Amino acid sequence: MKIIALEEHIVSKPISKATAKAVADAYPYAETFLHPAAADMPDVAQLFSLGEQRVAILDKAGIDMEVVSYTNASQWLTGAEAATLTTLANDAMAAAIKPWPKRFRAFATLPWASPQEAVAELKRCVSELGFVGALISGRPGTGSLFLDDPRFEPVWQCFCELDVPLYVHPNFTCKEVCAAYYSGLGDQVDTIVSAYGWGWHVEAGVQVLRMILRGVFERFPGLKIISGHWGEVLPYYLTRLDQMLSPAVTGLPQTISTYYKDHVWITPSGVWDYNCLEYCLKKVGIGHLLYSTDFPYLPEKGARAFLEDAPLTEEEKTMFGSANAEKLLHIN
Repeated sequence: MKIIALEEHIVSKPISKATAKAVADAYPYAETFLHPAAADMPDVAQLFSLGEQRVAILDKAGIDMEVVSYTNASQWLTGAEAATLTTLANDAMAAAIKPWPKRFRAFATLPWASPQEAVAELKRCVSELGFVGALISGRPGTGSLFLDDPRFEPVWQCFCELDVPLYVHPNFTCKEVCAAYYSGLGDQVDTIVSAYGWGWHVEAGVQVLRMILRGVFERFPGLKIISGHWGEVLPYYLTRLDQMLSPAVTGLPQTISTYYKDHVWITPSGVWDYNCLEYCLKKVGIGHLLYSTDFPYLPEKGARAFLEDAPLTEEEKTMFGSANAEKLLHIN
């Protein structure tokens, strides 16, 4: 049984260095997140490199292919630096995966601060480097900017023309939300609940919800989104959202759940829970389920067993494990 994992990461040192001040200014709590207990940190080599060590990890876990992406928030870069560093990062990714064509594909990182440059870089990465889409890590800026903003419409048009998806990945929640919702519980708990324990997952779901409500998918019917961690909370409220935000309220011709089911693909991101699997299967159907482990932030141990033991037919396991990804990402 073949497995293609779609939320598998490395980090760009130059982008990390260039965005360090933006992180410190906009996310003052991030220092706690960036320096947790040593036992919680991924291996440094796993964060910054691909190659034989990574292939050996895939072999041990029983994973056939990774679609690799940067977790850096390249959208925090501005000016000429944004285009320069994202281009260099994507070139470095392409060079790293080139020796392993049967084991790796890649999602591009884009300079979202300049939508026109983001369009140019997406076209280059897909057409010249062979990338299979792009990933954004967090909101498309450090403030209250979200992906539904009209300035990104040229980017959506480009995604549609190239027929590749965007993976909407979480990142640090804005400090105003952290202060209001995720403070006063103790430094470590504040940090975890505001980020990878709860807060940034909710925010990633809000990004997709806002895209639906602003009519992004109505204007760009070919746009495809991937959402990790079993849909970042949103699938569990589709019924409620349909009740409270009917087409009569939103002014859209379809319900929220219809747009979601048509345009969003869901991955587990290493959250090995059959209850989540069964729920999302009922909500979006087997054709919109993809596989992911969230490596190296979560170990790949158990990834193959979860699929092999899943309460699915063999055909459904094949679709979930690899066939859906091959179709969506045009992987031959």
